[in-house]
Amino acid sequence: MKTFQKTMIALFLIVALLGTTALASAQGPTTTPPGAGTPPEHTRGDDGTVWINTDIITIMANGEVPMFHFWFAVDDDGANAKFQTSFVMIAEFEDLNADGGFQTGEELYFAPLSAYEWTLTTGTIEEGGIVTEVWLKYTKSGVRTAPLADAAPAALEGTSDIMRFKDVTMQIWGHIYLEDYAGEVFDDHGSHANYTVAGRSELKIDIEIGNFPFSSEESMVTIQTLQREHLSEPQLNRHRIQTRERFRNTTLDSEMNWTTTGGNETRFESMNGTNVQSIDFIDYEAAIAQGFFSWLDTAVITWPGGAAEAVDVNATYIPTGEGVAVYLAYPHFDGGSILHDPSIGLYPEGAPTILGSIDPVLVTGIGAVALIAILVVLVRRK
Repeated sequence: MKTFQKTMIALFLIVALLGTTALASAQGPTTTPPGAGTPPEHTRGDDGTVWINTDIITIMANGEVPMFHFWFAVDDDGANAKFQTSFVMIAEFEDLNADGGFQTGEELYFAPLSAYEWTLTTGTIEEGGIVTEVWLKYTKSGVRTAPLADAAPAALEGTSDIMRFKDVTMQIWGHIYLEDYAGEVFDDHGSHANYTVAGRSELKIDIEIGNFPFSSEESMVTIQTLQREHLSEPQLNRHRIQTRERFRNTTLDSEMNWTTTGGNETRFESMNGTNVQSIDFIDYEAAIAQGFFSWLDTAVITWPGGAAEAVDVNATYIPTGEGVAVYLAYPHFDGGSILHDPSIGLYPEGAPTILGSIDPVLVTGIGAVALIAILVVLVRRK
């Protein structure tokens, strides 16, 4: 084969290889990304905000009130998928319809959690010199002297009773692990629930409430959370929210609002065969679940003297026009304290496709120009 022909074939293969490499880069990684298995790390900003980072998830914890933003680490500050979980309100209620959950109109007293001061602390756990867990903790203290202007308001009408709950003790922990974590809920009578926390993509949360001022022997406690996407224009309402339920799944649009009439909160029908219940954030266009809020259907009451009792946790939900309010309902625990485990997180397989830094059209164009230039030189040499 002549030298000219060999040169032509070699140049063609080079250009083809460059184009294929660029296209693969644009389509996203096909193998384990760099940094997989990297221990979680955390930083704190001047305003008290805490960031936790892994190769899968970035979590931003508000420094003044229990609220988390979370998005994929490969995404640019959550440009394609960013979610928010806020702990909004605490309330005492009577279960008038005996469904185990909370509905508007059943409340006795309530208060927005933003009415209180919160201290956010962080730490790590190491094994063999490697960070295996990063944790953070919100601790409730006294009544705030000035309200937070940007805090989500409690979803109930009327005057809240902030002073009634001023001495309630409340801690909200968050834990993110390097590896999958196997957990168990047990009391003095044995094991009642098992669950697994995904390493590097899920923040396990512990809610602990004590010293609650119950006004009757039958009343219950609810914590209102708000689950929403948190994208800026023009990408508002990019996700739908889907509940996973026993008999059927329910899909909710972010713009829905059922709060105009009291008592519209729907009881969540727990899935059979699992102790973990959840709602998912699903991308409208790709129809892929990307983020979630989940909770165990079992909590543990610690009574005076130290006896532990596992109890059922029921949940109700209602779309508010900005997201979905999820009410976690706890049974009466006068004189004791209760501990419950929800979670937030991402499905790694739902990560958005991010264009690589190499433009395939540009690379192919450069290769073509180079090929033409070389051909011109070869022709002149003949």
